[in-house]
Amino acid sequence: MVIKMMCLHKYAVVVLGPVSNVWLDPNSGFSSGKAVTCKANGYPRPSFQWIRASDNVTVMEGAKLDNKSADHTYICMATNTVRGQKYVVVSRAVNFDAATAPTGRPIHLY
Repeated sequence: MVIKMMCLHKYAVVVLGPVSNVWLDPNSGFSSGKAVTCKANGYPRPSFQWIRASDNVTVMEGAKLDNKSADHTYICMATNTVRGQKYVVVSRAVNFDAATAPTGRPIHLY
């Protein structure tokens, strides 16, 4: 006798993960005429802010920093909240010159 079992219910498994691995999209950049885009892993999807490094002022909300903000050093900050705990990861400090592609130097994470 063969017994077949059928599952009538479908369950989705959702894996929550703190924000991690912040990076700048290599296909973006002022020299290519595009905004610089910050990306990060995490679920729920991270939110982004661009912070001017000289005075810690948020200059833009969102993943893209357009070239109107050139000639300063910026940090991309990615955040998300998992089970009530807020996670923050920052990118490298990025020096922008309106005429060239961004360059970066490492900074301490907080």
